[in-house]
Amino acid sequence: MLIDTISLELYSHTDSWKENGEVFLHDHFFMIRDFSFARKDFLLSSQPYRLQEGRIVIVKRGKANYSFNLVKYEFEAGDVVVFMADTLVEKQGHSPDFEVDCISFDYKSPSLPSFGEGFISLRLNEVSHEVVNRHFELLWRMAHLEPFPDQNMKMLLNSLLFYIKNQPTHATSLRPITHREETMKRFVTLVSQHAARERNIPFYASKLCLAPHYLSTLVKQTSGRTVMEWVNEVAVKEIKVWLAYSDETAAQIAYRLNFASPSALSKFFKRETGLTPSEYRDKPHQ
Repeated sequence: MLIDTISLELYSHTDSWKENGEVFLHDHFFMIRDFSFARKDFLLSSQPYRLQEGRIVIVKRGKANYSFNLVKYEFEAGDVVVFMADTLVEKQGHSPDFEVDCISFDYKSPSLPSFGEGFISLRLNEVSHEVVNRHFELLWRMAHLEPFPDQNMKMLLNSLLFYIKNQPTHATSLRPITHREETMKRFVTLVSQHAARERNIPFYASKLCLAPHYLSTLVKQTSGRTVMEWVNEVAVKEIKVWLAYSDETAAQIAYRLNFASPSALSKFFKRETGLTPSEYRDKPHQ
């Protein structure tokens, strides 16, 4: 079983996190406010991980660069970021003054809005910024009520998520996206979701209703990389996640990730990283 790195550290070392901002913890929910990353380095740039819980983040100060499901993003003050469970996350870096408010939740509710690729980023205008901040403030106040108003918190969280979902996303380019670019985007999303277990070109070609040869050509011409380079990158990241954040053996991980045997996984990982699974597992990851 995977652990959520941030949640594990937060619940295990609450006092040290409180030195960096205000913290509220509950069984299925936590909030941090005015959290300064400059005073705590807890995510290694070299280590990918998969979120096991949803997150809503308001960037209050500074800038940061993260990769979500293989796509790189830059965030700055005023941005709101939502990522749902099972998002592949990698830290690229942040400014010394980077500061956020954050909600984490693992409610399993069919009423939660779908975010398609599991991720959304908004650059808020003055009105939407006020609406989002008022939701955060009310959630913070309600969270401290006794007994904990679980149903009210879920309803308010849903309200916030639906509001964010219905806001226009921040466009990085004013020109329309081409069909090839849209296909490439869908391909990258599929790879981030399935490459842990599906490492063959026909699988992705079938999902995109394309001939394998055409998909290979399109991906190479659009990204400069082959389909298998994309797939292998995610497979390596997934192995790293399970080695760093689970107690499963190499044999269990090999079975989980659809390798023929533990030795096949080890050979693949050694070829791609220069390390054996056991050598990587012995490295510090937090």
